[in-house]
Amino acid sequence: MTDDYQLPDGAVTDNDALFLLIFWLDDNRYAISLSFIDRVYPAVEVVKASDSSEFLGFVNVHGAVTPVIDIRSRFGLPPKETDVHDMLILAKDEEHKLAFLVDGVDGVMRYQKDELVVADSMLYANSKVKLVKFEHGLIELNELRDYLSAEAKKWLAGKGEGTERN
Repeated sequence: MTDDYQLPDGAVTDNDALFLLIFWLDDNRYAISLSFIDRVYPAVEVVKASDSSEFLGFVNVHGAVTPVIDIRSRFGLPPKETDVHDMLILAKDEEHKLAFLVDGVDGVMRYQKDELVVADSMLYANSKVKLVKFEHGLIELNELRDYLSAEAKKWLAGKGEGTERN
């Protein structure tokens, strides 16, 4: 993995702004705070996991074995074969690193914190949907934990310990 997407230095240090990584799944745009992102790489082969609907498998990132989660299923999207244009986002959540595949990355966008819209929605009865306004519409903003199911969180807390080797 040598042709990785370099994130801007100091990209999450402006207190008045929100820095987001914008990515695609099918025809939908999503955003995640840059504070959760380690790197973005061109997609690589994923070593398949056995008997797990939450994990696609594992990748070796500079010697660290990293689980790859299936975020497509979290958004109700059908599975898809990896193609040459897909990207692998390496994310971090406290002490855990994980990766997920996306169809493409638009890059990093800077938004003022007051541009964030929290919308109550009948579709999301138990939660609020966070949206960011941009010139072509709205982008759903998620935190890293939003991509994880209860099973994935449990796996990372228990079985996943010691998976990563530095």
